[in-house]
Amino acid sequence: MLKTSRILAMALLVALVGCSPAQQERAKAQANDALIAAQVKARIAGIDPATVTLVNVDVNQRHVTLTGQVHSDAERTQVDQAVRAIDGIAGVDDRLRVNPTAPTANEIAADLALQARVQTAIAAQTGVNALKINVSAHHGVVTLAGTVTSGAAHTLVLQAARGVPGVARVIDHTHLQR
Repeated sequence: MLKTSRILAMALLVALVGCSPAQQERAKAQANDALIAAQVKARIAGIDPATVTLVNVDVNQRHVTLTGQVHSDAERTQVDQAVRAIDGIAGVDDRLRVNPTAPTANEIAADLALQARVQTAIAAQTGVNALKINVSAHHGVVTLAGTVTSGAAHTLVLQAARGVPGVARVIDHTHLQR
């Protein structure tokens, strides 16, 4: 955070040289807003790293507007309190929606781990080019996309994915390479 502050201060200094007083004030206000936005995002990441990707932060003249979604009312309260505790903020407009199905950091980590296990299982299959298979995972549902060279390779890919612990269902969007 200190490094970000220094970079913003240097950018502000460069921007202020050769500017009119009004331009200097605008540049200073924009730099302050950018610093506040960075602080807000850092505080949100401290609550739940996944939330940073789900919450949009807009800062205009030191007024913070939060939009997007959070997992629970408790998380919304935590975000709101963390943001209001930042020095220099003139106000907070909390427009966050509570979405119990919004992913948490643990859920994202679990999905990524399952995705990696499925990719590894597919890569272990002889005759399958795993680089041509895209794997995604969400709550135990694995989606496969890409191309396979034969019907036998297709069967191997599906069996490998279904055989990975944690896979509840496989959605197959692979197709035969022509």
